[in-house]
Amino acid sequence: MPRITGSSLLTAHGDVTRTLQVLDQGHGTPAMLNGDILDHLLTVIRDALQHRTADILLFATTKGDIDRWSADLLSATPQGCGSPQWVAEQLGRSVGIPAIAISGACASGPLALGVAGRGILSGRWQRVLVVGGDRVGAFIREGFAALKAIDPNHCRPFDAQRAGLQLGEMAAAILLESDIEPTPTKFYLQGWGASLDGNHLTGPTRDGSGMARALRMALKRSDRDQCALIVAHGTGTKYNDDSESLAYATVCPGVPVTGLKGIIGHTLGACGVGEAVLAHAMLQRKSAPGCANLQTQGCAGAITVLPPGQHPLLPGNIIGANAGFGGVNGVYMIGDQPPRPWKSVTSEVTERAILTSEGWQHTRTDGTNKQDTWSEPGTNGQFPQLSARQVTGAIDATWGRMDLACRAVVTLGRLCDPMPEQTAILVVTARGSAASDRLHEQARLAGSVDPQRFAYTLPTTPIGEASIRLQLRGPGMTVHGADEALVLNIAADLLGDGCPAVFIAWIECDTGPHVAHALVLRAKQ
Repeated sequence: MPRITGSSLLTAHGDVTRTLQVLDQGHGTPAMLNGDILDHLLTVIRDALQHRTADILLFATTKGDIDRWSADLLSATPQGCGSPQWVAEQLGRSVGIPAIAISGACASGPLALGVAGRGILSGRWQRVLVVGGDRVGAFIREGFAALKAIDPNHCRPFDAQRAGLQLGEMAAAILLESDIEPTPTKFYLQGWGASLDGNHLTGPTRDGSGMARALRMALKRSDRDQCALIVAHGTGTKYNDDSESLAYATVCPGVPVTGLKGIIGHTLGACGVGEAVLAHAMLQRKSAPGCANLQTQGCAGAITVLPPGQHPLLPGNIIGANAGFGGVNGVYMIGDQPPRPWKSVTSEVTERAILTSEGWQHTRTDGTNKQDTWSEPGTNGQFPQLSARQVTGAIDATWGRMDLACRAVVTLGRLCDPMPEQTAILVVTARGSAASDRLHEQARLAGSVDPQRFAYTLPTTPIGEASIRLQLRGPGMTVHGADEALVLNIAADLLGDGCPAVFIAWIECDTGPHVAHALVLRAKQ
């Protein structure tokens, strides 16, 4: 059972205790962490471990160390410095723990917690360290500004006059450990859930249905419905707050809601881990801060948002929720009871697909094999443009907006047999969205940021496009730095958690030879 045995947090306001004190006051200003983000991450890691070790470190992040990554992209010989995989490797090497990165945009934290929880319940790991962190540099600030998503004055989640988010930074770590005998004085990762909207790259479903599915999954896994509080994603943008408020009103009616980003800021992939650390502290002290900067509540869902100040917690668990670009939703639940027992399944690969510069191939385990060549082949080991006419045989007015990594994932998905709607999507990559990142950084330095391109500077954007175009709405995440055996284990755990199938795509579409191959994993009948 995934019991919380260590946690640590650093924000611009200080550690867990100091950050909660500022949140209780109900006013403050989001800010960045001074110094090297790696140093901050190692500080919280060592504090959470307390001289212990772990079987694996899961680094939850959107972009990693974006300042190092931006510089590396424009260097003559890119080495991948600053990427999610690179940061995970640096952290793991420093403390002697195998490490990978889990990216689900701003829902990275709940997704990584879900990977950890499933791995512990299945018996794969005994102790897992989940770490959250993101450097917020000019690359990201100017991208959000181009989307007109930033309120220069205050972030006011769920307020009638909310006008956008403010960015911040944090470093956070949670140590989860297998615990056979449940004890009321302990707290557990009690549940988790994830889903894809299949709707839009930068906007959530207007009715909150995507988040609602993730909430229901978490409640089902926890087998507990006594909820004391929801720690909302609460970015302060109009559509996000409306969408998630509708989800809460539908799935968890009457449960009070708070939001922390008015003071901490939006910390990208770190927010879920940091908010879980704070939720754990709230359960321990039996009180919670209200929603900072809230003056007049005004959102689409009929929810009760706690006003600024400190509020007593009723008995029960805390639900935390996050959402990210690509329509990625993630939910975690922390409480004093463990999750439901695990029912293992046996998995099998049912089909494979591969793209090369010359053509494609699709094979099934029954021996069926199809292949063809591109009408416009690529050169030097790189793919052709994978135009809509090549892939679908028809003109698609929206196809041209996708970068090559997105086109490759969608093409692989189209080659496979139709998959159930709740199929999970895993994208495995080292360089992720590097090609789009480089174009965005070059344009930014030239003073011309394209908001449409910014949406493609996430390693999860191919998941979002595949979700939309293949109508898949199960969990989705990008994995960096894991070998095939570990990826298959993560996928098998998703099957054990109820996904009917997992679509796994290995993608590299930047410098050097391009890579694109996929398989579909299903539970044996």
